[in-house]
Amino acid sequence: MDEEELPEWGDQLSEEIEEQLASGRSKKWRCPADLRSRIVTYAQLCRDRGEPYGDIAARLGLVESTVARWLRREQAIATAGFRSVAIVPCGEDDAGLDHSPRAIRVVTPHGYRVEGLDLQSAAYLLQILR
Repeated sequence: MDEEELPEWGDQLSEEIEEQLASGRSKKWRCPADLRSRIVTYAQLCRDRGEPYGDIAARLGLVESTVARWLRREQAIATAGFRSVAIVPCGEDDAGLDHSPRAIRVVTPHGYRVEGLDLQSAAYLLQILR
């Protein structure tokens, strides 16, 4: 992910969170798993850039302790050998890409994209990146 895309992604996530909170039917809000996964990925990228939890949480409209807790949980899962994955629909910025079921696209937690690999090459790449 490019440095210029990160603030825009944060704005999109903030809007989604605001919509979710506004449509809340109960006092206790539960973040949908797919949204939480994208928030955690975004927050990890921000933390890798050295941003404090408070700044990230404020930008998203969340409580600092929630963001910190979600990141700790993700880190515990990652060290256990599992990582949560978000499957999201292709966006408008992906217009020129191959979206056929056979096309494999790997996006790392740090935002690097690898596209156009066959299954065997993708599996090999994932083994190396472990």
